[in-house]
Amino acid sequence: MVFLFQTLACHADWFKGRIINAETGEPLAGASIQSEVNPQPSWSIQNSAEADSTGAFIIHSNWEGRILFTFSSIGFKKFRKVDYSYGKEVKDTTDLGIIKLQPTELMLREVEVTARIPRVTMRGDTIVFNPEAFKLKDGARLDELIKKLPGVENRDGKFYWNNKPIRLMMNGKDLFGGDQIVGELPAEVAKKLKLYNRKSELARHTGKDDGEEDNVLDIQVKPGFLDKWYGIMDAYYQTTDRYMFDLTANKLSDHDPQMVYAQANNRNRYIDKTMRMSMDSNIDGDGKSQYGSYNYQHNWQPKGTEKLSTSRVDVGASLGHRDGWNTDWR
Repeated sequence: MVFLFQTLACHADWFKGRIINAETGEPLAGASIQSEVNPQPSWSIQNSAEADSTGAFIIHSNWEGRILFTFSSIGFKKFRKVDYSYGKEVKDTTDLGIIKLQPTELMLREVEVTARIPRVTMRGDTIVFNPEAFKLKDGARLDELIKKLPGVENRDGKFYWNNKPIRLMMNGKDLFGGDQIVGELPAEVAKKLKLYNRKSELARHTGKDDGEEDNVLDIQVKPGFLDKWYGIMDAYYQTTDRYMFDLTANKLSDHDPQMVYAQANNRNRYIDKTMRMSMDSNIDGDGKSQYGSYNYQHNWQPKGTEKLSTSRVDVGASLGHRDGWNTDWR
């Protein structure tokens, strides 16, 4: 097998870069990076790393000497790169740049036959996920799609990317209902999912970079799915002493999103839900509860402001009642 070599001079003990398909430019998630340093003629210190969902990687070396990187991925030709590591005395980071792996002839033939839709593509600093490339069951909800995105974690109902919380947006605006609404919308509403870093509200309004950024997951909605109502209704009836009814309805809209929620039960549960939060708690004693809420938001973009700056008005009303050992209204 023939390997390609490239030599550079640098002063660093951290090395970073990104691995992509040389033919298509797509990131190679899970690609392997192997490093080997020879501090002395009889020594060989090895280290390894794996590319993330964007093809990015970072690997360190605490030893001084010639360092050999080997990049590989199943279905692609290996690529090698020679550099020099100055060990832990130097704290700089060297950017190895874009590593392009050439697909094997077998891989090229398979791509021609299957024409597989790429899961991830890069547009500048934005990661774009293609929902059609993810296998979902019929009737799947939007949260099921988000959980399948490489690098995204779900912790107690909240989504995280690289250990930072994700700010959910829809067509460039904050998602009305936030994390709770994605479990109620069908996955098919999403045309594309864009993941990017966005400057903080303070930095965008003052023009001064405060170093704070939001991880944004921007849901691009398919044409024809906006300005429509989507909902879930659950009902349970056993006897007059055991029943439950729960209804959630949401109107997707760039300008006037709305949410309606209603529940009634005598199963010792008090449940409320608004555009900002939801609560599910026990009732003291053998209790029952009823709750309803309506939430409305109007969005507009003031003249002379940037595309992602919007103004809004929120209106909400709710009424709840519960009976247990104590009775109260909310």
